[in-house]
Amino acid sequence: MPGLQVKEEFDLSPHFPVVLLPGIVSTGLESWSTSNCSQNYFRKRMWGTTTMFKAVLFDKACWTQHLKLDPVTGLDPEGIRLRAAQDAADYFVTGYWVWAKIIENLAAIGYDSNMMYLASYDWRLSYHNLEVRDKFFTKLKTQIEMYKQIHGKKTVVMAHSMGSTLFPYFLKWAESPNGGHGGKSWTENHIEAFANIAGPMIGVPKALAFMLSGETRDTMQLGSFGTYLLEKFFSRRERADLIRTWAGGSSMLPKGGDQVWGNLTWAPDDSVNPESTGVSYGAMITFAEEAKDLNATSEIPKYDSFKTSNYTSKSSIELLYQSTSQEFNDQLRLNYSYGINTNKKQLAKNDDDHTKWANPLESQLPNAPNMKIYCMYGVGVETERSYYYGKSDGTKTVCNAGSNEQCVVTEAEKSTEDVLKDDKMLERLFRAFKRKTGDKETAIETIDDQPSSLFIDSTVNRPDENIRTGVRFGNGDGTVPLLSLGYMSAPSGGWTKYADLYNPGRSPIIAREYVHEASDSALDVRGGPKASDHVNLLGNWEMIGDLLRIVSNKPENVTQRILSNIEEYANAVDLTANV
Repeated sequence: MPGLQVKEEFDLSPHFPVVLLPGIVSTGLESWSTSNCSQNYFRKRMWGTTTMFKAVLFDKACWTQHLKLDPVTGLDPEGIRLRAAQDAADYFVTGYWVWAKIIENLAAIGYDSNMMYLASYDWRLSYHNLEVRDKFFTKLKTQIEMYKQIHGKKTVVMAHSMGSTLFPYFLKWAESPNGGHGGKSWTENHIEAFANIAGPMIGVPKALAFMLSGETRDTMQLGSFGTYLLEKFFSRRERADLIRTWAGGSSMLPKGGDQVWGNLTWAPDDSVNPESTGVSYGAMITFAEEAKDLNATSEIPKYDSFKTSNYTSKSSIELLYQSTSQEFNDQLRLNYSYGINTNKKQLAKNDDDHTKWANPLESQLPNAPNMKIYCMYGVGVETERSYYYGKSDGTKTVCNAGSNEQCVVTEAEKSTEDVLKDDKMLERLFRAFKRKTGDKETAIETIDDQPSSLFIDSTVNRPDENIRTGVRFGNGDGTVPLLSLGYMSAPSGGWTKYADLYNPGRSPIIAREYVHEASDSALDVRGGPKASDHVNLLGNWEMIGDLLRIVSNKPENVTQRILSNIEEYANAVDLTANV
């Protein structure tokens, strides 16, 4: 345990109160509903613990009903109440730690519940709705103010992943006259340091892919049989429909547009000259001509005929708008903004626009010259950076000519339960199975008025260009690309080079990178004490030691350390260029 070691070496003891802010999916969600199928799950975790897996396997409809939010309001559906379980982010399920290692090591130097608070929240909700439904920001602000009153000291906030984008939003809310009414000096008076752990400050392409088609690298690497089983049990359409009701996840869509993420011929993190390979990371979504949907079971697939087309970060967001429902579009517009602003007057006006607060390129840090910001993240892990997509028609019914075998139906867009409830669909499927009278040939009928389906084209593999199963990889922590992890904190990045715009109080920014070194031992299933990938970084011994020094008011050795090419990437980004 690193806590015991550094406690003796540096004479560490509790000094500042600590608040822990979890990331997306980390907090367990428990049911408080009492009607219909909810009765079997009252006060049980519908997200987190083995109860979740049992519910998904044996009561999928009820589980989905609980996890979905109302697509119009972004709040609870009628009759359903799912709430964040308090102190429920130390373990996701039994044996799979999240914050447990950090909590245990804080305890090793003397911390307990009197000086440490785990701020659990319902990560499905938009940031705005966290306050509307749960008064989350009011409770968090009150907790921090209480610590100041009791201990006479400011608070150190440790935030991981999505929590790192939520915290700057909270600071804007706390100071706003339309929010917490704390005034312009609230952050300076109450926050000692912000430890941003693996924060996707300008978003992640992975969030875009998941909302566009319900897929990520994880689903693509299951193999054909694993993918087939997943599609039959929980199709990509069902996954996308579910996550699109979670406006909280939309906070992690890529921000900054093409100036930061690149265009079709250039990106700041291109590892080689795109002209030599024809590939740039700036093409976040590429549609390959006649891509084959391997999830379809048809032996005679029908394709849309369209030429290869590329989408940048900005146009990919537009594609998402075009490919999703009006309700989802409205939730995006009501809660978030994904652009960039370099006008000081407009940035000041954005203090009154909560849709800008989660975007560090459209909002300013509070004027808090004594609040230190530590950006701590792992590097050296291949990470999703861009995707190759295809498009299919949805429902197709195909029978082979002259075959006595039963026709194959591909139902890619509607769940089996939806089909069985749809009389018109059943009738059309029945007609599709009819054979022509007096002819051995099998009739082929395609139900072609279903919505189009987008999918990651797993047939695209170019190992020399870091492309596998339709995903192109770059440097990062396995979940968040290096560009998003480090751009805002790099010496040539947003909070430093452009401090006049985004860091007016000149809060000290310390970027500290940890190279991922996975253990060779089969016993270290989570990578061992030097693992630095997105979640396992929370168990990295060196980073834990750094956090303990920060909260003990002995941060002298926690200095800037850049081991990657992030400074080169940041220097290539010109935020003031006209595009």
